[in-house]
Amino acid sequence: VPVEVVVVGDRDLDPSVEAIVAAAREAMTNAAKFGGGSTVDVYAESSNGRTQVFVRDRGPGFDLGQLPSDRRGVRESIVGRMERHGGRATITSSPETGTEVELVLEARG
Repeated sequence: VPVEVVVVGDRDLDPSVEAIVAAAREAMTNAAKFGGGSTVDVYAESSNGRTQVFVRDRGPGFDLGQLPSDRRGVRESIVGRMERHGGRATITSSPETGTEVELVLEARG
């Protein structure tokens, strides 16, 4: 599956930044597996102490509320990981638009 990546800015690697990288990796893996073969688009930007990553596919989408409880990739490897490190993950998905995962991490002062 093609993965197109655009990265703007940089930030020192610390445990929180490692967490957003790991969450983005999980989102890209899920998009490649379940995105119906569509290109996976990744946009990452880091500036002014804020890192934001978007991972998007144009596949069939899914209903987050309908994921079986034993499917922990989205809940723990993306959402839970971001929360444990002071960030957030927002997942938007529908059959018409595919799935977009937004990850946001603010620098801790």
